Amino acid sequence: MKLARRHRVVGLVHHGLAAAGIAIPPVLTDDRRRLVVRNLLLAAEAVRVHALLTEAGVRHLFLKGAAVGEIAYGTQTIKQTLDNDLLVDPADVPAVLDLLSAAGYELVEPVASLDRRRLTVLVDLLKECLLVHREHRAQIDLHWRALAARGLVDAPDLTRDVRKIGVEGYGLPTLVPSKLMIYLAMHGARHGWHRLKWLADFNALLAGMPAEDVIAMRDLARKEGAGQAMELALLQSRRLFSTPIPEGIGRSRRVRWLAFLSDEMMRGRDELVNQSDAPQRYKMMAHASGLLLSSRPRYLFDYVWAGLVATDHILALPLPRVMYGFYFIASPPFRIAGAAGRFVSQGISRLSRSAMRGGPEN
Repeated sequence: MKLARRHRVVGLVHHGLAAAGIAIPPVLTDDRRRLVVRNLLLAAEAVRVHALLTEAGVRHLFLKGAAVGEIAYGTQTIKQTLDNDLLVDPADVPAVLDLLSAAGYELVEPVASLDRRRLTVLVDLLKECLLVHREHRAQIDLHWRALAARGLVDAPDLTRDVRKIGVEGYGLPTLVPSKLMIYLAMHGARHGWHRLKWLADFNALLAGMPAEDVIAMRDLARKEGAGQAMELALLQSRRLFSTPIPEGIGRSRRVRWLAFLSDEMMRGRDELVNQSDAPQRYKMMAHASGLLLSSRPRYLFDYVWAGLVATDHILALPLPRVMYGFYFIASPPFRIAGAAGRFVSQGISRLSRSAMRGGPEN
């Protein structure tokens, strides 16, 4: 159960045990019941938000969540969904935030209040924000870019790269198959595939693809600069699920290194539950994996920028576009100072606890 929760595959484990005729432990049944309730809530919210945006004339699509669950498994009872990933055009972000606020959602990340200047900086320099419903706590990750680091995959065209998927009797817009698979490969690779859930979803989609479509998808990924990420996803699908893939996948030294790092993070002894709680060695391996994905200068610059520049620092001092370079200079010292402060505070706290334990004995 600990591993199933860590990798967010409770629904798959439940489904597998039931299919094999093995008695399902009550704790797994309870977890799966909560998963289904959450999934159905998010599917209903995706349909509601889709109707609101469509009525307002806002182009949009859902990147993962209920749409991928329906395509991969044909049901909302297997894939674990935590939020709805909603992609809109950057120019529509202010209007969408207003619509979502009227629909009961409030901004929780970033925590800063977004006036016009801060919203401009946020959309220019970041890719998403998180909103939570005030009552039932459904979450929406509002994206205006599919991926954080630019310089690789082309941005989806919200008029051309969209298809409708039936979810709970309604048509939800999501990416066309090739673009969706490239996005999932990039998303998983950027996180080192440390959760089995992501690879299981990718593999479920891959297993239903004709061989010629897989080859065309691989060639498109290479053309768009996501070749390493796609080869890694295909290689890991074959290694973990025995899914047939094209010849020649995984021969490059870079892809083999990426697979090694993925294995270390996915199968490591540390139980990674929340990304913010990741042990330091996970973070180091994740950064190494991210840097191996491409040698394109724009991608590497954006990757280093994302690692050095903190969102809090950007929004604390919203600057005009001509001064954005200042963040690259100023944010690292502030981050180092903050880390040093936390280290000192933790040291003082440990000394205080130690003194309190030793006091009565002295």
